[in-house]
Amino acid sequence: MRSINLRKTAAIILSTVFVMVFWGHSVLNADSNTKIVRVGWYESPFNIIDESGRRSGYGYEYQRKIAAYTGWEYEYVEGTWTDLFGMLERGEIDMLSDVSYTKERAEKFLYPSIPMGRENYYIYKDSTNTDISAEDLSTLVGKRIGVTKNSIQTGIYRDWAEKRGIDAELIELDISDNDSIKMLLNGELDAFVSLDSYGDVNLMTPVATIGS
Repeated sequence: MRSINLRKTAAIILSTVFVMVFWGHSVLNADSNTKIVRVGWYESPFNIIDESGRRSGYGYEYQRKIAAYTGWEYEYVEGTWTDLFGMLERGEIDMLSDVSYTKERAEKFLYPSIPMGRENYYIYKDSTNTDISAEDLSTLVGKRIGVTKNSIQTGIYRDWAEKRGIDAELIELDISDNDSIKMLLNGELDAFVSLDSYGDVNLMTPVATIGS
């Protein structure tokens, strides 16, 4: 596999699940000649840490597969997805999961030809909220709708809402999706845009599918 070149940015993204970028932060371990690769880590169904501190999840397991082929050693950098994506763009980390494909991002990152998965995006409400109805989307007008800052969901939601004439307050959040869901359940948000893999179906109800 091609070696990591100083100050040259390349990336691998697997559809909506995984992206990797190589930069000067990837270095060689002096003792073993093992490349140290900085991996962004944030709370998600793809990246899980259990009570014993053990890592698991779809993104994690895929990264381990890459390490098995390359011999890389990972150094995990924790933060919100938004913060870590900024670090990825600046070359401060080398790998990040759940980065959706866009033409603009393809100018910065190198994408593989075979996708790894597909994400569907939904507007969720608190299951106890009777002010918002899936049968009448106009009930979203004037509501506070949260979305992860700089995520692909932001643009997809804006296009979806504009086509349907829904004028709601879109709140871009630089926190984990789990914390955003807590805001929804605490009444600080009226709705939240996220993936179908997030949330408890007993607590959150999908209002509409906005895209994928």
